[in-house]
Amino acid sequence: MGKRRNNTLARKQPTREYRKIFWVNTEGQTEQDYLQMDIFKKMETATIKMPKRVHPGKTNPKQVLQRLKDGIKRGNFRKGDEAWVAIDMDAWSYEDIREVVDWANTNDRYNVVISNPKMELFLIMHFEKGNGCTTGTKVDERLSRHLPSYAKRLTVRQFDRSQIETAIEHAKTKRACCIEPIPDPGMTDFYKLVERLLEYC
Repeated sequence: MGKRRNNTLARKQPTREYRKIFWVNTEGQTEQDYLQMDIFKKMETATIKMPKRVHPGKTNPKQVLQRLKDGIKRGNFRKGDEAWVAIDMDAWSYEDIREVVDWANTNDRYNVVISNPKMELFLIMHFEKGNGCTTGTKVDERLSRHLPSYAKRLTVRQFDRSQIETAIEHAKTKRACCIEPIPDPGMTDFYKLVERLLEYC
């Protein structure tokens, strides 16, 4: 008896496109709010996942890194996924951050973005270059001009794509004059993660 053609019971090959996961852990809430804006929720072939902050008070660079490591271990870090750590420089020494930088150098898919002094500098860059914002106090003073009601939280529609692209350009231009892995005061690497995510928006 010949083989039956068009077997309707045959297992079909999956055709669903692979959805890339960006595993991200951040030191602060502002970074998380930023990555949860509507523009990033509309990514068609990628998703952002952030480990649950079981112990919110544990925010030193080593603890932020460990939380990410635990998250990708439990979550099945796949071949096409990327892991990102976002930390600020204002409260830590270079030695505190060095371990995270060294971790990022062990794998092309591991990344660390550092803001010096803090991530709010990147928020300022949505409006201007942020020249002179080299300390936390200066960043806060400048940001209050642009976002008077800012209180460490952002809305899901805080910035549109044009503003985000402006911030990326400002941050990238300033960072170009520093080749060190840790940015000088008044610079932020947060744009690298945002620019990467925009590729999928």
